[in-house]
Order: sequence, then C-alpha cells, then structure tokens
Amino acid sequence: MKYKQSAAANISEQEKTYRTAISNDPALSNFLETGFIRPNAKFAKEAIYRDPTFLAFISPYFHEVYVNAIIRAFDQKDTILMSDIAVNTILLDDAYRKQAFDDILVYLEQRKSVLTLFHATLQMQGAVDDVILTEHTGTSTICNLNYLPGEFLEFRSNYAQVIMKVINALVEQNLLTSMKIVIDLRQLRVDIQTSKEVKALYQHLHANRPESIVKQDADDARPYREPDRSHNSGNSGNSSESGGFSRIIRNIVIGIIVFIVIIIRMLFGWNDRGYRSRSYHSPSYYSYPRYRR
Repeated sequence: MKYKQSAAANISEQEKTYRTAISNDPALSNFLETGFIRPNAKFAKEAIYRDPTFLAFISPYFHEVYVNAIIRAFDQKDTILMSDIAVNTILLDDAYRKQAFDDILVYLEQRKSVLTLFHATLQMQGAVDDVILTEHTGTSTICNLNYLPGEFLEFRSNYAQVIMKVINALVEQNLLTSMKIVIDLRQLRVDIQTSKEVKALYQHLHANRPESIVKQDADDARPYREPDRSHNSGNSGNSSESGGFSRIIRNIVIGIIVFIVIIIRMLFGWNDRGYRSRSYHSPSYYSYPRYRR
C-alpha cells in the first residue's frame, strides 16, 4: 500500500494525528514515500511510534517499502541503505512484522537456491559463474545478511551451511576462490555450532595450502622495503626500465662534461707544453685532437 501525505477530508481525528506525526518526521515520511532513507537519517523517537493503534495504522504502508528496500539493497549490493534501515525502528505490528519477514525469507531462499544449484553443478565437475558466485557469497551479501534482525539468525546459519558445501565442492577446482569465500564467510553472524564449523573449514584450507600460496601469503605479510637495486638483479620490468633510463641520463651528462672540458682545453692551452709533458695521459684523450681540425 502506497503512503500519501494527502488524505481524504473526512478522516478521523486519530488518523490526522498519526499523519501529522509522520509529516513532522522527515526521515520517516521520505522513507514511506520513496522507499529510501537519506544517509545517516533516523526516525524520530516519538512515543506514539510505540502505540499499538499507530502501528496498526502505519503497518500496511511501512510493510511494502520495508520489504522492497531490503530486497533492493541485496540486489544492488547497497550496504549503506541496509545499514540505514537497520538502525531505524521497524514500525510494524506483530502480524505485519511476521508477514514482512516471511516475504524477505522467500527472496532470500531464492538466493540460497542458486548456491544449492552451484553445489550440485560442482559435484558433477561442472563450471559455475564466478561473478554470480561472488554476488551470493561476497562481502556485500555477508554484510547485508548481518544487518537483518535477529529473527534471521537461523537463515544465516543455513545459508552458511550451503556456502560451506559449495566451498568443499569447489576447492579442488579453485583453491584461491575457496579461500576467499571462506574468509568472507567467517564474518557472517551465525549460531555457535555453525560458527565452529566455518572456523574448522577455514583452518583446514589454510593448513593445506600449496607452497606457492604459502609463499605468496608470506610476501603479502612482509613489511614493505625499498628495493636494493645494487644487489637485486631480478627487479621487475619497471625497475629495470627505470635503472636503464637513469644510466642513459648519467652517460649523457658525463659525455657533455667531457665535451666541455675538451673545448676548454682547446681554447685555453691545449698545446701547453707543461700539460703535454705530463707522464699521465688518459687514453681517451688520444682521439680528441682530430676535433681540432
């Protein structure tokens, strides 16, 4: 049911009071009318919001925008919207609250069924779409699931169980992706038993990583140090190019200096007897006289 601020003229005084309260609450009225909550906006803390008769009045309007906003947050991976919804009061009476949660569960079960399908595909050595897999197991999904009320703890735990099945089926094909999924999964708020199982799976995969991944993890954990170019001959391509470019510049500068020295010698006493009678002669000088012609 779509909420509109304007109403028929013959509404009751009680309804006028309720509508006035909503109009005086910009965050709530905007949410009812648009389905969005402005960043960090919060509903007013009005005593009337706890009144069962007020909840009975607002529930049909709030139910629709609340369910649609949560579904949109999952579809668009919008954790900000989900966060703003979570910090505000759910203005539903008991009946509408149950209905809203049931509607959300229908949507979430559809998302979980995708993971169930992926698990079956992997068991038959089939390939799965990495993008869709990430959409259903990544940090945005985990974060949005955590923002749901406590009534969704059981679903979160069941969702984690399905993800673990996918990981176990995927690990032989793609260990790196499996590790990433289980790392994200550890952030999901689940029941105690599921939390232990997720931790055990993570520890198992972590302990059985190939040597190449162990080395990569060690490299990632090592503090950054400026590379020592004087001892490291195996620098990356960029470092090599940078070093080569520096050497070219240095050689050009040295050549210019030498050329200037030669010109100075030519102009101010190249034929000076004292200079020519010195015992030390740089071999490079022997080729220079031809430039005097």
